[in-house]
Amino acid sequence: MFKISLISYLLLLFTFLYVETKLSDELRKIYRFHKQVRKDVQNCKIPGQPPAVKLAKMKWNKLLADKAKQQAKRCQYDSNDPNDFIIGDFESIGQNLGDYPTIERAMKDWLEEHKNYDFKTNTCNGDCKNYKQMVWNTTEAIGCGYEKCGKNYLIVCNYAPGDSEERPYEAKSESECNKSE
Repeated sequence: MFKISLISYLLLLFTFLYVETKLSDELRKIYRFHKQVRKDVQNCKIPGQPPAVKLAKMKWNKLLADKAKQQAKRCQYDSNDPNDFIIGDFESIGQNLGDYPTIERAMKDWLEEHKNYDFKTNTCNGDCKNYKQMVWNTTEAIGCGYEKCGKNYLIVCNYAPGDSEERPYEAKSESECNKSE
């Protein structure tokens, strides 16, 4: 009897881990991409953007991810529901949301928004809020979810704390870039 229960438990655990690993591959890519962008902005590797003095270390947050997944499952390209921004004990939530043919394309497009952002004047010439959120200096937690909605994926990433209308980080001198090369 004990052997059957143990085997059933292990089979269930293996099935869960297999599905979770398969699911988390894309989420792991999204998380790593965000971490790399933050590293790049600190190391003078985002063209046209000054390097950041310091960015908070960002960690994956299951609560933010679960909420993002719930929102993505609705397949609605809007975030008008105030409940989407009430997550746990977080005081403020920032959010990137969009529908794209691939998840990789979403990440690339969000990063490419840096071309529309003028750090000196803190203005956007086109979309740049997704980029600003990715490099927001105090963001310590991220959680994302996605869902296939028609031909595209709806991708939602929640960030805590969220952004504001200020500059996303304190810049160090660009002359620091030349010293590290």
